[in-house]
Amino acid sequence: MTEPRAVLEVDRMSHEGQVVLALRGELDNDTLGVAQDQVAAAEADAPPVLVLDLTGLEYVGSCGVRLVLLAQHGATAANRRLAVRLGHGQTRRMFDILGLTTRLEVLDRDDPEGPAT
Repeated sequence: MTEPRAVLEVDRMSHEGQVVLALRGELDNDTLGVAQDQVAAAEADAPPVLVLDLTGLEYVGSCGVRLVLLAQHGATAANRRLAVRLGHGQTRRMFDILGLTTRLEVLDRDDPEGPAT
């Protein structure tokens, strides 16, 4: 008997110079490729602001944290902004514990506007 594979869905929205990638499901080694492809496609469009909305994730593995850090590095190198929406659950706690919420532009889950461009 095989275990069910993790599922990740990514919705892409664009609004006033921002690209928002909303991830839902699980971000782990099995789904990392999907997330990497979506981030790369968004970065290729060179938006002034890329928002990774992680509030819909049920699970984030260490590879998901690495994905965010690499996206931050890429945005900084390209003189663009990366912001993350973490919410207030497990994902936020993990980023807090790792000390990353002070290194990233973190948006409140209830902020419908996202970052100012």
